[in-house]
Amino acid sequence: MATSTMSPQPVPDPLSMHAASGASSSSVPPPPTAPGGTPSILEEVAAAQRHLRSRLAGALTKPPPGVAVAALPSVPLIDIGPSFDGTLESRKQVASQIREACLTTGFFQISNHGVSAAAMAGVLKQAERFFHELSEPKKQAMHIKHSALFRGYEPHDYTYVNPDDMAGAAPQQETKEGFNWGYEEALDPTGGDGAYVELDGSRPSAAGATATTTANGNVWPAEEDLPGFHAAIATYYGQVLQLARHLFRLFALSLGLDETYFDGLMTHPGGIARLLYYAAQPAVEVEVEVEDESKKGADEGEGDTDGHEEAAKLGLGAHTDYECFTLLLSSTNPGLEILFPPSAVSDNKPIWRPCPVRPGTLTVNVADFLMRWTNGLYKSTIHRVMSKPGAGERYSVPFFFSINYDGEVAPLPERSVGESLFVPLKAGEYILERLKATKLLEEREKEKP
Repeated sequence: MATSTMSPQPVPDPLSMHAASGASSSSVPPPPTAPGGTPSILEEVAAAQRHLRSRLAGALTKPPPGVAVAALPSVPLIDIGPSFDGTLESRKQVASQIREACLTTGFFQISNHGVSAAAMAGVLKQAERFFHELSEPKKQAMHIKHSALFRGYEPHDYTYVNPDDMAGAAPQQETKEGFNWGYEEALDPTGGDGAYVELDGSRPSAAGATATTTANGNVWPAEEDLPGFHAAIATYYGQVLQLARHLFRLFALSLGLDETYFDGLMTHPGGIARLLYYAAQPAVEVEVEVEDESKKGADEGEGDTDGHEEAAKLGLGAHTDYECFTLLLSSTNPGLEILFPPSAVSDNKPIWRPCPVRPGTLTVNVADFLMRWTNGLYKSTIHRVMSKPGAGERYSVPFFFSINYDGEVAPLPERSVGESLFVPLKAGEYILERLKATKLLEEREKEKP
């Protein structure tokens, strides 16, 4: 089994690991630190897994007695259309809404984002075609085990994101299937700057290109097998990449920085994308008692639990993402769940809540690298996918946006995020070190008596 590089392990708020001005207290114990007073990547990952276990152990899956669903936390919807009108004031107004979401849960949904309805429908259709029309031998020929970069087809039983899911007497194997690809200049509407490097700093080599494999290691179905597949992927990827660059400018404004602050780090960004498929689960007969109308959610997919929790299958285990932020496109069937932090309304316990289904929107979440870069000011929140009986099959297209993998990452100004708590790392170096640390800790767990 392999740990998926696209859906890595969660990291706790670093401000909970070290005392800092204005930081709130946390029950997460501080990890040991490196000689310089900052935690090593290995220590961060170890603290992350402890944090994940503690959160999951006490997490609620339904509202406490007497609490209406409408009173529970949810994912805000932000209309970013005004940020395209050409005025700095409009962009700042949108940025302030983004800041509020990032300070609390790090999740928000965006409308009027500029990605066309045709591009979104097109890529979801290609996901359906890939998993249902491409023959099994041809999918297996693109298996990620053949790729050093985990590009290509990912069967449901080959990876998992939370080692604890596979431990014990009753392991929970994820049900998701995936198809993964990464940035290449041919997919970048700007044409790129010719300087793209992979996580390890290596440059794409034309010598490695074939009829179905590009120089940077992406593998694609042959055109005759899925006509139009690559073209539809390229259309969506190009649009969402440009949106990600626009969003990062809004993130800069949200931190009180000049909106061009990150521009030099987005010239050849790390942009991993996936097609994900969650098979439908058979419906089951469950008696459900509905107490009153207050138990219904305001948005589709956000209502009270429906009695299917125990019968639900684990689509994708509890995790956070590695990079700066994620842009997620999903089909209309629900499944994504977010672990909101403890609050008075949830009896001071974490609570799983479904992400609202809002057609035409994209879901954005802060990832670990940006949380680390902002010293924990912006939150990278645990989430998962559950496939409930009778919900139907689900497709999603996450796009994991990172800065240039070889970019020199200096601490952000103290006026924006306080004194830096972590040793600066290049984005690619950080991800590689996280992967090594996660694997090492997993091996140590297996060695325990």
